[in-house]
Formats: sequence, structure tokens, C-alpha cells
Amino acid sequence: MPHTPAAPDSDLTDADALLNEACERNAVIELHRRDNNESIPAARGRMLAVRDDALVIAEPQIIGRDSRLSAGVAVDAFFLAGDVMLHFVSEIISTTEMVRLNEHKRVRAFTISAPEAIAPGQRRSYFRTLVLGDEPVRATLRAVLSADPIQCPIDAAPIAAEMVDGSPLGFGLNVGESDARRVRLYDLFFMSFTIPGDQQMRTLLVELRQNRDLGDTGLRRFGMLTHAWPTRRDHNLTIQPVLRWLHEVQRRRLRAA
Repeated sequence: MPHTPAAPDSDLTDADALLNEACERNAVIELHRRDNNESIPAARGRMLAVRDDALVIAEPQIIGRDSRLSAGVAVDAFFLAGDVMLHFVSEIISTTEMVRLNEHKRVRAFTISAPEAIAPGQRRSYFRTLVLGDEPVRATLRAVLSADPIQCPIDAAPIAAEMVDGSPLGFGLNVGESDARRVRLYDLFFMSFTIPGDQQMRTLLVELRQNRDLGDTGLRRFGMLTHAWPTRRDHNLTIQPVLRWLHEVQRRRLRAA
């Protein structure tokens, strides 16, 4: 049977409610320069908060590098609510704000103008590519105290996970409830995994941004945000084959639909 997209929780006419719901789950937002052609990739970041007619976004990046967006630039913004792609027109207000995520962590953030109206978008690509149901991709998470691997606690047991979806910004993982109780939001991990057809073990620095209950499954869904480590160049070399694999999975699913 054809898949029926899940509707957003809020009415599409209520822009504030849609944005607040998206910020509560740190949804991914994709920004396209309005004066841009498709040869320049979109910038992606996480939605953090709505305040004073502005939307706060964790610094948008283009696959591990700076977005080069600046104040005054007009953008088309896209984000998901349920399974529905939504769109609004906005403008970059500031690129220099620092936002506190918790008592220990601050991140650089952008503010963009909040829209008066939000409408279903026309983008064909999805932020995340579902890989669950294909050949299983097992991942191992090892807690770190910082982005320096020499500071990994030697007594911390690794956490086993299964990859659910992936995007240039991060990955969804299924993790057992007992392991999930050992971690906190915004903890850093080294995530190691291999992709089908490639025996090379890849390791990315990731940050836990979501820890969601999956009901009676005995599992929780982790949403992991990738960080450029140890340098942006190294990160790009590591993640590019993964992105090519995700693209191929997406193409295969579209052909089968």
C-alpha cells in the first residue's frame, strides 16, 4: 500500500506552533540562498529556539564546512514536520550569537527572521535516508571527554547500536534501554562503523542531541550530530563515502517505490 505521510501536529496556519515543535525536537533545517543556483549545496543546522520574532539555529554547515552565510542574505528554509516538508522565506539576522545548550556547553548560532506563514515545500530530497531494513549497519559508541581521543575514559564500556538513518548532519541509531540510561544529552562519542560493501572501519565524532523512547521495543532512538574531527578535511574524507552510500540507498528505494 502507498505510504501516507504523517501530518504535522500543528495546523499549517500556525507558524509559531510549528516552529516551536520543531525546536523542541531540534529538527534539522535546510537553508538555500535565494540568489543561489543548485550547484552550491544547502546549509543545514539544528533548530534551537524561537524568540523575539527570530529563529535560532545551531551554526548551519555544508557537510562539515562553514556555510558562508552572512547577515542580510535571503534564504529559502525547509524543515520536516511529521513526514511533510515545510518551507518559508527568511533572512539571516545574525551569525555571531552564542547559545547555551546546558550548563557545560555553548555553541555558535545563527538567528534568522521568523516567518509569518509556512507552507508545504517542493523539495524532492530528504534530510535523512532510511537504512533500516537494508543490510544491518552496526555501530559502536565510545564516550569521550573531549574531541581528543587520548581523553577517552578507559573504563567506559562501549555502547552497541544499529543505524536507522543518516544524513550529512548526523545519524539516527537504535540503542538498548539499559545502555541509553548511561548517557546524557550533548555527550560526545566516537562512533565507529562499516558500511555495506566496504570493510574499512570509519570513526566519526558525534554528539547526542536526541534520546527518544520507542515504546515497548526495549530500545531508544538516539539522534547523533556529527562534528568535523580532527579537521574538516579529515572529516570530509571519512564521511564522503558514507554519503555516497546513503545516496545510493535513497536512489534504490525511490526506484522500488
